[in-house]
Amino acid sequence: MQRRSGWVRDDVGRREWVDLVKGVAIIMIVAYHSSLFLNSVGVDAAGIGRARIVLDLFPMPAFFLISGLFHTRVREWSFADLWRRRLRQYLYLYVLWSVLRFLFYLVVPNVRADGAGQAADDPVALLLILVWPISSYWFIYALFVFTIVFWAFRRMPPWVLLALTAVASALTSAGLLDTDNVGLNRMIEYLVFFVAGAYFHRRIYTAVERTGPLGTVVAVVGFAAFAAVATFVPRLGGIPGVALVGQVLVLAAGFTLATWLVRLRPLAWLTYVGVRSLNIYLVHIFVIALLALPLALVPEALDSLPGRGLLVIGAMTAVVTALSILLTRYLTRVSWLFVYPFRNGVKLRARRPAAERS
Repeated sequence: MQRRSGWVRDDVGRREWVDLVKGVAIIMIVAYHSSLFLNSVGVDAAGIGRARIVLDLFPMPAFFLISGLFHTRVREWSFADLWRRRLRQYLYLYVLWSVLRFLFYLVVPNVRADGAGQAADDPVALLLILVWPISSYWFIYALFVFTIVFWAFRRMPPWVLLALTAVASALTSAGLLDTDNVGLNRMIEYLVFFVAGAYFHRRIYTAVERTGPLGTVVAVVGFAAFAAVATFVPRLGGIPGVALVGQVLVLAAGFTLATWLVRLRPLAWLTYVGVRSLNIYLVHIFVIALLALPLALVPEALDSLPGRGLLVIGAMTAVVTALSILLTRYLTRVSWLFVYPFRNGVKLRARRPAAERS
């Protein structure tokens, strides 16, 4: 009888590495938002500002590239099918959770608005969310817009949209193209990854899954070298295309490394988190705001902690992620919070909300 390894899994699904990537990415997003809220109440860590330059390279490009991988067939649909199968879900989630966020901040003191400098409880800002995204939910709005853009270019050669979005990304990441709205800026910067995923999904899967140990090491070392330079010479970010190169490098390193890490049994929890990444994304801001509120009253109490900034950010990230998963286990019973509730005028009863499967 073959002895089963306690460290290496033999039951890894073919594309399970994608969920591991999503797990790592959503944890990084929670950490990033936690640091923003903590900084606003006086908790800081030396060097965290520079570290964000590197940490910000991976999560959103990874999510948009993965989203693109699952949108390649939309070019074959009519607009009616596109609306029914994709657009109405994205628009519904974006509007619903933006309203819930607005109502939340009417009750809870706004320690830090999680948007582009707008008041979270401003009713005018809420009315303008379809043209001026003001919260972290711009990601869902981006999926709505990106899907329309990709579908609109369905008759054009792939290189046309890819070239346009790459140039726009390079200019925006360098600060040369600025809309004065964080959400819109990031949408312009990251559209190229959604487009690349949708156009080249087969090539991406093949390249990632056929990369051997040596190729993975080269990818990781290549990004590590870039990260070291970018961290200590932040002005490089002002050169058009530098951030895009860094994002491509970190995606290559992260994706290929994930195909190996997913085999390690102790890291199976990352896959678990990745399967629930959308649920965590939708609720984590509320959890962070509630946890940051009491810290705003006694920030000096944390001064005696060694390495207080990184320690508190790490602890908050773990707690917020766990609480978000626990909270959504109950919230998903209310299916309309995560799934468009009407289909041809009939209420949709979902046994397992689509948000939980994303």
